[in-house]
Amino acid sequence: MQVLRDPQIISGFIYEEPVAELPALTHCGEALCCLGHARPPHIHEGFEFLYLSRGAACWQAAGQLFQQRIGEMFIAFPGEPHATGPKGNSENQHIWIGLRLEGLGPAAVRLARQIRHAKVRLLSDCHEAEPLLRAIIGQVVALRPRRAKVIRSLVEAFIALVGQRLDIARHPSDVGAHVLPYTPAVQKALAYMRQNLDRRLPLADLTAAATARNVPHFCSQFHREVGVTPAAYHVGLRLEAAREALRQPSFEITMAALQFGFSSSQHFSTLFKRAFGVRPREWKMGSRGSDTTFGPASGSLSVFASSPNRSRRRPRLSSLGAESIRV
Repeated sequence: MQVLRDPQIISGFIYEEPVAELPALTHCGEALCCLGHARPPHIHEGFEFLYLSRGAACWQAAGQLFQQRIGEMFIAFPGEPHATGPKGNSENQHIWIGLRLEGLGPAAVRLARQIRHAKVRLLSDCHEAEPLLRAIIGQVVALRPRRAKVIRSLVEAFIALVGQRLDIARHPSDVGAHVLPYTPAVQKALAYMRQNLDRRLPLADLTAAATARNVPHFCSQFHREVGVTPAAYHVGLRLEAAREALRQPSFEITMAALQFGFSSSQHFSTLFKRAFGVRPREWKMGSRGSDTTFGPASGSLSVFASSPNRSRRRPRLSSLGAESIRV
């Protein structure tokens, strides 16, 4: 492991050729960068996939600039110089992985061909990629038995997910409105929540993102469709993201509380215990030492339990009290 000691990087690390049995995995890493971070032009042997989990970033490649937002994946092509934009980025956090797709089987070869043909640089709505990337890094760090087999399976899942998002980007009309059980206004609000996991969102901002008539109307519509208040739902998303972040050795509890917008580590710990059944420190120790799942048996956030009485699957508030949304 190489610790990144750039003065513009608050904390970060990178693993080069981390698994001898899987040479197609060229590198992986994570960095929390401060305001003004700049990366000079550089190249990689394989494709590099950079997921943005916090802040915003600008990349330049092939003579173009690409503005990246939370939840988006930036793709750098093999042997192609890429760098940050002409101005330093705002504070941000990236998780990345480098892959020689041609060495990972037919599905990966097909994905490489599709990426080159479509010339795609940014993929949106890639939130599900973050836990996969963190799991890959977690296996690299932990040196567990059969880790090469597990990492390969995780990489294959990642490839399948990127392929799915690429298909959606190329043929957005194929994704019917029936896929999500919510109205466009609520879908916009949910997407905005996922893009802003680092802070509490004022209801006025959510209302504007949803292009709703006014705050009371938006809150009523959101609660009617989703089954919880906007604030409670967003707290749940931030807790879930914080839980995944705590899998990483470099992530301390105080850092997780601050990164995901909680007012204090004590309040974060209280909400975490209420949602998952264990305190953050217990979760962090358990996730390092074994593959045991703590908290609810399902492994999912208990804030959003399914209601069997609804015709469509919608989460409802179950374990966070009214005071929990004041974060």
